[in-house]
Amino acid sequence: MLKFKSLLFTAVSILFAAASCTGVSTEMDKDYNQDYDINYELRAVLEKDPVNINGIDVYPFFDFFKSLRFTINVRDGKMTSLIFDNGDIPFSPFSFTVPSGTVACEFDDSVSPNVLRLKDSKDVIATFRNGELYIPFVLDCEEITYEFRFKEVIQ
Repeated sequence: MLKFKSLLFTAVSILFAAASCTGVSTEMDKDYNQDYDINYELRAVLEKDPVNINGIDVYPFFDFFKSLRFTINVRDGKMTSLIFDNGDIPFSPFSFTVPSGTVACEFDDSVSPNVLRLKDSKDVIATFRNGELYIPFVLDCEEITYEFRFKEVIQ
């Protein structure tokens, strides 16, 4: 009798579990906004050298860093363009020319860390790590490297 009750309980449990399961739709809701902009603000500017491999944050020492702006435009659920405004900063973090205004870009998740590239180019604008956007660069001295670290502005 105990075996029968056990078997009956198991069968009823399976029936209840099966009845309560609903299918999961892989389609996005048509009302979900797939067009939006992601605004970033500079969180830190790290200066790295052979002695300070983790970097020293120089952001608080230079007022011109506050003028830097970075926005990624998402259209149809994909990163399609960006706006990078160097502001009053007297140097560019890029070894290539980034046109002013809105620039076509593409997100490459086939590499690790993921990167944001100029469209149809190998030029990397930024990498994504740990939920932040990173732009590494070198100025005059090869032994000293720098890195912009951006965080998303939640409004």
